[in-house]
Amino acid sequence: MRTIPSRCRFWLMPVIMVALAAACSAQKPAVPLPQAPQSIDAPAMPSIAKGMAQLLIIPSPDGVQIIVDGEVRGASPLTLTLPAGAHRIALSAAGFTPFSETVTLEAGREATYAPDLDDIEPPVVKIDIDTFQVPWQGAAHVRAVASDNAGVLDIELALENQTLAAADGNELALDLVPAEMPGIQPGRAYTLTAIATDAAGNMGVASLPLLIGARPALTATTTTSPPPAERAVATASSSPTATPSAVPPLPRPTGPVPTPTRPVPVSFRVSQVTIPTYPYQAFLRQTSDPSLGGYPVLTLDRAAYESSNPKPTPVTYTLLIIENRYLRVSFLPELGGRIYEVVFKPTGNNELYRNPVIKPTQWGLTNPAGANWWLGAGGIEWGFPVEEHGYEWGKEWSYDSIRLPDGGVVVSMLMQDPTRPYTTINITLSPEAAYFTVEPTVANPTEAPARIKWWSSAMLAPGAANKPGPDLRFIFPVSEVTVHSTGDPKLPAAGQPMAWPVYQDRDMSRLGNWGSYLGFFERPAAQGVAGSNAPDGFVGVYDTAANEGMMRVYPGDVTRGAKGFAPGWSQPIPSSAWTDDGSGYVELHGGLMPTFDEWYELPPDGQVSWQEIWYPVAGIGGVTHATAAAALYLAPEPGALRVNLFPTTPVQGEIRITLPGAAPVAKPVNISPAQPFSEALPLPAGAPARDEITVTLVNTQGKPVYEYRGQVALK
Repeated sequence: MRTIPSRCRFWLMPVIMVALAAACSAQKPAVPLPQAPQSIDAPAMPSIAKGMAQLLIIPSPDGVQIIVDGEVRGASPLTLTLPAGAHRIALSAAGFTPFSETVTLEAGREATYAPDLDDIEPPVVKIDIDTFQVPWQGAAHVRAVASDNAGVLDIELALENQTLAAADGNELALDLVPAEMPGIQPGRAYTLTAIATDAAGNMGVASLPLLIGARPALTATTTTSPPPAERAVATASSSPTATPSAVPPLPRPTGPVPTPTRPVPVSFRVSQVTIPTYPYQAFLRQTSDPSLGGYPVLTLDRAAYESSNPKPTPVTYTLLIIENRYLRVSFLPELGGRIYEVVFKPTGNNELYRNPVIKPTQWGLTNPAGANWWLGAGGIEWGFPVEEHGYEWGKEWSYDSIRLPDGGVVVSMLMQDPTRPYTTINITLSPEAAYFTVEPTVANPTEAPARIKWWSSAMLAPGAANKPGPDLRFIFPVSEVTVHSTGDPKLPAAGQPMAWPVYQDRDMSRLGNWGSYLGFFERPAAQGVAGSNAPDGFVGVYDTAANEGMMRVYPGDVTRGAKGFAPGWSQPIPSSAWTDDGSGYVELHGGLMPTFDEWYELPPDGQVSWQEIWYPVAGIGGVTHATAAAALYLAPEPGALRVNLFPTTPVQGEIRITLPGAAPVAKPVNISPAQPFSEALPLPAGAPARDEITVTLVNTQGKPVYEYRGQVALK
């Protein structure tokens, strides 16, 4: 199901203009509808009576009951001739959320109104099985069928937590043979579950108890199966009135009834947030960057703004929220389409910095004049088409959302001018994932080559304090960085290399060892994962006192820039430059080019796209290595090596570890982002100070989920 911003979708026909009235604009304020300027001044249609307008109502699905201004007018699709002006339209259909909204029609015009209604009705599922009691060396034929008001996407059969089969569509059949199924024991009761999913992510579930026969004795026996006409057929349905018939009673399965193998879909909702905001909007001016073909730039009349004695007042912004059981991710489309919060629900903490006020700073580019301002609102913003924070961080972006077949949600952030080089950002959250993906696309729709810069900028403050502590660590797996800027005279100057993490006996990865501000790039470019042939790299931060952090895993062959920044520690930039309450942050940047100095060139009609993985990490003490699947922390302890592993999804299987001079270790695990693996493994007495170890996490099918091989300090 496709969710439209503000739940409104209008089609402008050759002579159409439809404007939203207050009821719709209140849901997503100040987002202009697409306009067709040439059609606005077209003459009125002669077939429409004076003072009237024509409205075609074609919602999804078909057959929706339509009420206009309190009067039932029929079922969709429906064309109505109505007086010009505002009309309240209410739509309802069985299995869908009722929807109402006010639209304004212009006299003599035609308009098409086509909203999508939210499907809330789950599929109805039935299971047919020819016997509830399956001999250990026998078989049972199972058939699952589902129906739905909008169509079934796929269906799955599972025995306890073991998936038996899955198929697209609404029907699935198989022969269940206990003796050939791993993990199934004779003489036990189990639960057979069928799960069907529709396109909106609604899930219907039906279950049956199933008794597996005992293992036959070693002596030879002869059994006679009843003829087909005498075989009872058992049925289960997700309808509350359906009950099995002609079946002898069976004992209930021991232990808790298993949860469906399909996780709960990700939720998406549109909400609001009120943030004290300084009155900078009245002092903004529109100008352009001539070096980028007249790219539009908002500048701030700083002198006029300061002389107004500005004070913050409450402003309400649209807030988009996607959420599963591990993460709550929110967005502010009106402030650059930024990711505003990433709350790791097992700890309840937002890992991103959230500025309690929206306040213009004096930072930014000096050319064009007046561009040196920036809103340090927090979150993750999109720097485009120039370095640092770009030009788009303070503008309003459009948005859209899509429900995926697996129950995940994609939120798309869209720049509003696709006639010049532009970027779109797709952010995806899947069920049962403690990570989200960020997929930018940078496009050049013009007929000439274009040069651009693209940098994401994450403002981070992991833990509960909304401020980094001295034990925050920058995780950059390189031996050298390039200084971008610094106020610390003891460090190399801008553009010069600096050893990393230790420079002149000072561990610069620890924030508490800093003096003034510092910004730095991985040198010579963003690195791939050490010890792997994969192009993926990782960077992040981890506050060891808060025991939380944030990781970014990226394709190093595409995004070749990785940068860190902090305002400093013992001699920092005063926080009053960006906020009013003393809160603070550090920054993590990722870009297409190694530093801010280089341009990325797009050919005519060209584009570049890639996918990054972002996730909070907590409870493991630090990060030695990270992939999309897990973050690993290795630390020496007296006579032992601490091995902590944080998976980004739940994993049941085995962790395998090799240590120098010791037998390989294999431990069964059932871990999740809320319960990571942690154990101190004893080392032999003669273990070296440093040696190679391997860590592998495999699932119950023996498939590797995470792998690491590298040199590690053991003492």
